[in-house]
Amino acid sequence: MLIFAIAAGLGSAAAILGMLFHSVAYLVKAFSEAFEEVDKGIIEAFRSTGAGWWQTVTHAVLPSTSTYLLSWTFLRFEINFAVAVAMGAAAGAGGIGFELFMASGFYFDLREVGFITYMILLVAIVLEITSTQLKRRYFPKEANR
Repeated sequence: MLIFAIAAGLGSAAAILGMLFHSVAYLVKAFSEAFEEVDKGIIEAFRSTGAGWWQTVTHAVLPSTSTYLLSWTFLRFEINFAVAVAMGAAAGAGGIGFELFMASGFYFDLREVGFITYMILLVAIVLEITSTQLKRRYFPKEANR
């Protein structure tokens, strides 16, 4: 974040760039770990039937790792939501975190602090429900484990 604060200045642009780079690096690592865990027998079976590289990826690798990819993506999205609130409050990056900081530390409106806190909680719950529903809809066998 500090590098981006120097490059882009303080504010939301630096916060977004910092979160973007960290999220991309995190997801690349998580996705590569998921791809390494693919059973080599599945890939060998596809190759022995004459499937090309693209067919092997789309019909063997992605279906066997899709639940992990969805889980890691939603986990990172939820982390980014929490970090965005914290950056808005601590670094003045704007958004709901900045509004929470102003309501609690500047003009002491506890009703607004409570409302913002409940809205943050509601968004977090909606994200979790959405993640669970997507897993149940697209991956019914894995969601019931």
